Amino acid sequence: MIRVAIIDDHVIVRTGLKYLIEADPELEFAGEFGGGVGAAEFVAGVRPDVTLLDVRMPDKGGIDVLREIITADPHARVVMLTTSDVEEDVFRAIEEGALGYVMKESPVEVIGAAIRSAMAGDVFMTDEVRRIYETRKSAKGLSAREAEALVLASKGAGNREIAAAMNLSENSVKMFMKRAFFKLGAANRAEAVQLAVKRGLIPPA
Repeated sequence: MIRVAIIDDHVIVRTGLKYLIEADPELEFAGEFGGGVGAAEFVAGVRPDVTLLDVRMPDKGGIDVLREIITADPHARVVMLTTSDVEEDVFRAIEEGALGYVMKESPVEVIGAAIRSAMAGDVFMTDEVRRIYETRKSAKGLSAREAEALVLASKGAGNREIAAAMNLSENSVKMFMKRAFFKLGAANRAEAVQLAVKRGLIPPA
């Protein structure tokens, strides 16, 4: 039997996952926790074989919880089960030691496969999540100036307004934007902002 614990701030999600676990003869429900603060201590006390952990929780982010769990027990098996497909979330989760990243809307069979894969010590990703991870892994970062220009652009500023805000010439702004487009693989300003936000390189407007 594989003992599975759940960490998620939504009761309905925990209830659904508990039902999924109890309906599978090879899985055993080990317990549940409703937030990020104290979650690592919960895992240390319950000592499940596999932990299903949400990425986005209001009191403490799942990536931070993951780091705490792995620090306390480097052999802990954690699968991120979430609605977030932000590239930075996917990348950081796997880099921090998660053994899987699965969307909550995935079929029951996929979630079960992720749990079994983690139990075996393998990293589980669907084709879509793997594509997101590989894209982020190979992505070029933005300089501080490029990121600043895109943040202003995301708020609707044109080159003249960006130049004034950054104390630069419009030509310098155009150069920063062109470099950002190239690094992000974007064809225009709107796409560059969208990709930068998705990759966690700038905050949402």
